[in-house]
Amino acid sequence: MKRLYLFLTSHDIETISFERFFLDVFPDAKFTYSSTKEGYFESEEDKVFELNQKLSLNREMEVSLVVAHRDWPLEKKLLQEAAGYFPNQCVYLTDVIMKELTFGNFSSIPLLSSEFRHINKELMSTAGTFLRSGLNGLRTAEAENIHRNTFNYRLNRFIEVTGLDIRDYHNALLLELYFQLASNGR
Repeated sequence: MKRLYLFLTSHDIETISFERFFLDVFPDAKFTYSSTKEGYFESEEDKVFELNQKLSLNREMEVSLVVAHRDWPLEKKLLQEAAGYFPNQCVYLTDVIMKELTFGNFSSIPLLSSEFRHINKELMSTAGTFLRSGLNGLRTAEAENIHRNTFNYRLNRFIEVTGLDIRDYHNALLLELYFQLASNGR
């Protein structure tokens, strides 16, 4: 599963030393810069723990990272928020949203809603049932009263359309957070 590690630094990036800092954790990382202070790199691996260990020893630069499934307005906004809430740390999108909600900040909710607003109701229903079935495909197919192959098709289609692989805990949590906020009228 592709993960984007969005990063934001407090100072202009000196690319060679910046990339060298990350290469022992992500040896195959390809960096993309959107400005002199931010960008992202991709990885198939979830190495947040290792990255946070390295960042805790870092005294050379201040950098915040957010693990995301794409680089859209919600993810960019949450990266900006992460720099304030979680300096020199790597966190998930849900960590930032939960921190915002803790402080009564609901500003990311419209962007979160827009991520799922255009998704077919059948796909959203199947994805929601998948979450409530403990990420168990067989139970989801039974609960939705559909064939297992139909479930697999819908799950893969949901992942393709949203870019959000909800077989991963953190991505599933993001979708569940959306469902919970939507059910409360947020």
